Amino acid sequence: MIYSAETDIVPFVKCLACGLQSYASANKVNISFSSAIKKQLVHFQPFLLSQSVVQLLCNVINLIPPQSKISVRLLYDTGYKNLKVEIENSGINLIRVNEICTHTIYQFAGSPLPNGTLYRLVLPLQQQKLTLLPSIATTPTANMPQFYKEVRNRFRTNFTQSGKLIATLEKNQPQEAAFMQKVNTLIKANIENEKFNTSTLCMEMSLSRTQLFRRVKSLMRLAPARHIKTVRLNSAKELLETSDWTVSEIAYKTGFQTISHFTKIFKKQYGIPPSVYRHSTKPATNE
Repeated sequence: MIYSAETDIVPFVKCLACGLQSYASANKVNISFSSAIKKQLVHFQPFLLSQSVVQLLCNVINLIPPQSKISVRLLYDTGYKNLKVEIENSGINLIRVNEICTHTIYQFAGSPLPNGTLYRLVLPLQQQKLTLLPSIATTPTANMPQFYKEVRNRFRTNFTQSGKLIATLEKNQPQEAAFMQKVNTLIKANIENEKFNTSTLCMEMSLSRTQLFRRVKSLMRLAPARHIKTVRLNSAKELLETSDWTVSEIAYKTGFQTISHFTKIFKKQYGIPPSVYRHSTKPATNE
């Protein structure tokens, strides 16, 4: 059972932020806390709130470049009906890294900044009943033709391979896992830029082409150019599943120059065109 409590939110969040000072310093990141509020009783669930705040801060620390800054702030909204917890980072826009936040009732909303990201959580000052977010429902497959079931299984295998590799690195080689997380963050942050390539990635990571090739190839079993393409395809796949954008719009939003080029490499890699994959994610009908 996860219990609720009514307590002063200011020292609670301050301790969470200050408790990560050493971890941030080890990653050459500066973290600070400030509050326009001296004391404020708030009804919340301490375990879930601390989980959300700490995971978000740790993920940001891992992904932003050295010498970047993180600011944790507490303030009231207009009208003083809600309290806002804000976490702002400099150095890189992380808005495309969807998995950076914990999926609990305390869900931070991210917004891009010119050279960073702002995450905000709004807490009501009046007590409300807190319920856990429902798990994300999967697409029904009972009436789905066998062909499309096989398509989904095939894609699930392809797109989870890199995740498994990084999970293994996190367990056995945490420094290498952090390296790949930064590589992936840079790719996702520039996903719409069709000119973002291996040379650009080398410059952003301050590595030579040879150094980048050897390290990425040994960790992900792919050359950097191929890894960039895989991340683009993975992002496109997620948009095909979750958005109402056309295949052409998705192609441009994931950095492919033309719809024909996108369709060609998508089909070459996975055996089916993107339009067929989109259809495979929809429930079958009796029409």
